[in-house]
Amino acid sequence: MDENTKITPLPTLPAISMAHAQQLIAPEVTNLLAVGTRARPGQPTKRTEAVIEEIVISIACGQSLRAVCQRPDMPGYSTVMKWQMDDPSLVEQFDLAYEYHARTLDDIAEDILAGGPSSTGDFRRDEARVAHLRYRLGKLHRRRFGDKVQIEHSVQPLFVMPSDAIEGDGY
Repeated sequence: MDENTKITPLPTLPAISMAHAQQLIAPEVTNLLAVGTRARPGQPTKRTEAVIEEIVISIACGQSLRAVCQRPDMPGYSTVMKWQMDDPSLVEQFDLAYEYHARTLDDIAEDILAGGPSSTGDFRRDEARVAHLRYRLGKLHRRRFGDKVQIEHSVQPLFVMPSDAIEGDGY
């Protein structure tokens, strides 16, 4: 420790190449991905109205389907996707839930901008969060939240050329 500054110097680390660093962290990243996407034993796979209602309400309240399916009391993501492929009425329920999901995200963005409970207090972070929310809303629900496209339409008067204006046999 330096007596005058009272700052402990950082230890020097051996210099390694970027490729070597990637090799060192690759197993850890692979393990994290495997843990995050693995099927969890004991998850319910039986479709009940209560499970569907909980999923729909969670989506409508702003959670993503993937986040809902990570909960231990919910079926896995692939199970829910298979249910949707097998039942068009379930797709309609989820579509309606995503309409409310969009409204919820819009409310969250407004709350962040107003400095409410969803705000982090960090202006740049909040600005980035709101920009991302607006981007997602524009992509997910173009009709309601997408950028408005103005199309200019002009009408040109019809010009009719008299038939005797061209000489010759018309070829």
